[in-house]
Amino acid sequence: MEKINKYKINSLPILLRNPKILLIGGGNVAFQKAKVLIENEIEFFIIAEKVCEELKYFNIPYKQKKFEKSDADNFNIIINATGNDEVKNIINEIKKERFILVNTVDVPEECDFYFSSLLLYKNLKIAVSSDGASPTLTQIVRDKIKQLLPDRLGEFAEKKLYERINSKIEIEKTKKETLRLFGKVYIIGCGIGGVDFLTIKAFKTLQYLNIVFYDHLIDDEILDILPKKTKKIYVGKCKGKHSLSQDEINNLLLEFALKGMKVGRLKNGDPFIFGRGAEEAEFLINNNIDVEIIPGISSAFAAPLAAGIPPTSRGFANSVSVVTGHISGGAFDSSWIELLKRKNHTTIVLMGLTQVENIYHYAINSGIDKNLPVAIVSNAASSNQKVFTGNLENLIALSKEATSPAVLIFGEVIKYSNILPHYEAGFNELNYLSTETSSNDLLKKERVLL
Repeated sequence: MEKINKYKINSLPILLRNPKILLIGGGNVAFQKAKVLIENEIEFFIIAEKVCEELKYFNIPYKQKKFEKSDADNFNIIINATGNDEVKNIINEIKKERFILVNTVDVPEECDFYFSSLLLYKNLKIAVSSDGASPTLTQIVRDKIKQLLPDRLGEFAEKKLYERINSKIEIEKTKKETLRLFGKVYIIGCGIGGVDFLTIKAFKTLQYLNIVFYDHLIDDEILDILPKKTKKIYVGKCKGKHSLSQDEINNLLLEFALKGMKVGRLKNGDPFIFGRGAEEAEFLINNNIDVEIIPGISSAFAAPLAAGIPPTSRGFANSVSVVTGHISGGAFDSSWIELLKRKNHTTIVLMGLTQVENIYHYAINSGIDKNLPVAIVSNAASSNQKVFTGNLENLIALSKEATSPAVLIFGEVIKYSNILPHYEAGFNELNYLSTETSSNDLLKKERVLL
């Protein structure tokens, strides 16, 4: 600690208005400093014995000569990018006579000021400095900060400048607008089971959410990998039992996004396949909230595969339809029944277990073949998965053995269920995951498993 204190520097990050800057040097080091000045729209002058072509390309005014003491007249800031002791000595002589600020590139102990790693959003500037200790550190921190900032920050900062110029300052309004800018809702498809069925994208996103709202089918394994600081709120909806209405859920998502939070809406399967994700996204977008949709593995296709049933297969099915067993208000929609007449076609029914009698009677009355193969997959890809196969004629009997959640499948491809492997719940390679596990750890593990 004593050694560190010896080199510790007391510094104050400030912004300089219209500085008069002289850049001494014309090589690659000078070029890097010139880029920073140009990006900030700062005027400066160059003196160098040789000027590289890259600097000439910028069309910056320069004089090609050996640096002399008089060259510093009319400048209050000097950047020495030469590494030349003679230049350093001349600058030290100038400092004895008048006040100037000097930056000797890559020599922190000889600097009166440091260049920061900058993020520029029009008139908003974000600077990261380590007092010259490590440019690499500041660049990495800067880039990490950038990932957290909204793209529209520059336009917003410019708007606020316009308001200040026109004396339209409203502090409370600006606070609300700024928080809204940072708020974002991620509508995340969590697949059909535990962490095994999360996408890498979903896993990464779960690690930095402030709050999540989750449905009743979200597996505890997924909730367990959320960081301890993430608040969890249950908003599950199942048939005949709603903890909150859809409007209430929408307004909750909006409320926390307006507070500048990163909000996760966790949905079983895929959010856009009978998941009402589109309704939630549209509501938020209409309220000027940034929304990102993260796809998930839908039970529409994962459940058949877990039961050894390929939705399509040459010679058995060259097309597939996904329908719902009930529509708004729990009513039965019979319009899809005609699909069961199609040859070489698979029909997959989600949320259809409670509508089995309607399905059966409408199908029989529509002239559907009683021998049409049918399967019911209960609790797909879980430790208590059950698969029941038969035909349309005994559909009702099969349904009495099944439990929700369940997926119904109609078509000749069901014959594969006796041939292809079914999902087996056993040792889960990802059970070691904890709230401390990073996405990089998961990626490494995935590569090993592959």
